[in-house]
Amino acid sequence: MASRHPRKRPPAASEYPSDVQPIRQIPISKPDAPAETLDWLTSGAAKQGGLAELLDGAITRLVAAGVPIERATLHMGTLHPQLIGFAAMWRPDEGVCDEVVVNAHVRQTDVYLNSPLRAAIEEGKPVRLRPKEDGLTERFAMVEILAVENVTDYWAVPLPHTQNLFNVLAISTSRPGGFSKEHIEAVAAVLPVFALNLEIVALTQIAENVLTAYLGVRSGPRVLAGEIGRGHGEMIDAIVWVSDMRGFTSLSDRLPEPDMIRLLDAYFDGLVEAVHRHGGEVLKFMGDGMLAVFTIDESVSAEEAASRALAAAKAGLASLHLLNDADGDALKIEAQWRPIDMGIALHRGSVFYGNIGAHDRLDFTVTGPAVNVAARVEPLAKETGRRLLLTSAVADLLDDPLEPLGSFVFRGVTEPIAVFSPPE
Repeated sequence: MASRHPRKRPPAASEYPSDVQPIRQIPISKPDAPAETLDWLTSGAAKQGGLAELLDGAITRLVAAGVPIERATLHMGTLHPQLIGFAAMWRPDEGVCDEVVVNAHVRQTDVYLNSPLRAAIEEGKPVRLRPKEDGLTERFAMVEILAVENVTDYWAVPLPHTQNLFNVLAISTSRPGGFSKEHIEAVAAVLPVFALNLEIVALTQIAENVLTAYLGVRSGPRVLAGEIGRGHGEMIDAIVWVSDMRGFTSLSDRLPEPDMIRLLDAYFDGLVEAVHRHGGEVLKFMGDGMLAVFTIDESVSAEEAASRALAAAKAGLASLHLLNDADGDALKIEAQWRPIDMGIALHRGSVFYGNIGAHDRLDFTVTGPAVNVAARVEPLAKETGRRLLLTSAVADLLDDPLEPLGSFVFRGVTEPIAVFSPPE
């Protein structure tokens, strides 16, 4: 997930468990003239950055005011099909504040299920621990870690969220005796305004998540940036991908709807991962069909885009093979569905990339003759017995060995189009 904020260096993935992926890192700030924490939070500056900037700005100022915070984390829930939320880790010993994304699967891990932080996240209850005094080190792995780090006091406090998602701030210290009453009161005094700033950051992140999930990694941010007018867009040069599952209607008749949905999800998982891994963008699902593009621009040559599209198509077909093989057993579909087959067509051309539709219902997608050609070439996969078809507009950009399948006349296309396929 790309960040819109500057980074110091990417945090090492090895520092986090598999369900937590680092995405960005900033240096801990040293304001020239530190304002009072409350003044900074009400100035408008706090909401300008992301999660890491908000945590760093508030904690740095609290420390300057005398609160002995030595480690802080900020946990923010979100709306996303695969994620539970984001978190920021303020680490003054290393001079950095990391921002990470947390997969939804983390809720099923023993680390989470046995964490005292779970009460703050799921029940909205504050958690106060003195790791070396409470006798909890054998029960909670996190408490044992805190004890090893000589933490004397740990406080996790839930913050309000209008979407009923969790927000939790956690701070710790190794000061003898832990946080004093005055320290806790100083932090508590700024929490209401801190929570309001976090709400703004959270809602912005949710908007990005939803738009990216439904529109794609390139289209979503453009819509969020204000490109929402009907007809607003641009002409781009691209390799267009159109794919379709074979026998979808027959499968739909044979399989119960829940089974069909699971099969489609698994099928698209492999294709989308392949497209994204090779730099393309998935724009639309049409039943069992998929539309994607590999954009050609100043940073990606036509030859490179064609090479990426071909590699993605081959990877997508490999994922289909795995689905038809043992991997498909995980779906636990009792009715016969194997083997499923598909066709992929790749064509190059200029397309309109932007908003199309009615005045109150828009779609951010690509359209134009190049899309139409790709859609007309794809059904040849069944006729020719080849799963992957490339028009001459793509084949001419590649050094890979390709076999000519002939020239074909398509409805609405003036000249015959030569079609190629990799050797099988």
